[in-house]
Amino acid sequence: MFQFTNDEIDFAHKYDESPKPSSEFEKHYHDIFELYYFVRGSAFFTVEDAIYELHPGDIVFIQPGEHHFVSFHANSEYERYVLKFQENLLPHYMFERLHSRATFYYATDYMSSLFCSLDNIYEKYDNDSRNTIFKCRLLEVMALLCLEKGVEKPHKSDVTITQIINYIGEHILEPIHLDDICTHFHFSQSYISSKFSKFMKVSVISYARTKKIMAAHRDISAGESPTATAEKYGFTDYSSFYRAYKKIIGIAPSQR
Repeated sequence: MFQFTNDEIDFAHKYDESPKPSSEFEKHYHDIFELYYFVRGSAFFTVEDAIYELHPGDIVFIQPGEHHFVSFHANSEYERYVLKFQENLLPHYMFERLHSRATFYYATDYMSSLFCSLDNIYEKYDNDSRNTIFKCRLLEVMALLCLEKGVEKPHKSDVTITQIINYIGEHILEPIHLDDICTHFHFSQSYISSKFSKFMKVSVISYARTKKIMAAHRDISAGESPTATAEKYGFTDYSSFYRAYKKIIGIAPSQR
């Protein structure tokens, strides 16, 4: 098992004999890619509006800004490789191909060997060498994923949750209020709030705000001004945008 982190990558091989709820497994977002290889155990992986049961050999490809978290069967072991990395590590052609790719893949024997080789690299080399070789392994895995079709993995979903998420995506540039969502779907606030929070482990408005901030972060990183971006995504005052951005992204909007 290992954990290796620097400014560009965060690679880990982790094992929990009987995982318990913790901040590591709770719902979260990030502005980087995550490649997740499930080795053994029994767990459910929620990505946006779908819950998938994991099986050994599953690869999950999580795009920046996607809502995701893990839950477990009782008394189940949980082993996985988690590779988080910045977008700029991918060649442009690869980024374009992966942008609209599937979420799930089945690892080939060769892909599995690439993940398993990370432990030996971590144990054998110094940090600079680890960093270089880890990036090479990452690019090799991602290049192979570009050649795979991905899989339509059976999942659990909820029509209402999917509709709400689609509504938020379609109105991402507008102010989004719970009243508007309830009026649109003809449900009470208590029903919408309870149903969404139970499934997604986060409130409707928190989800919408995070989606706005993630989209705004991409625009600001591409060179747009923070003030114009805040207005673009429906924030009525910059101070609210600033606080939300710093809480979710971890830095001020001006710190690209």
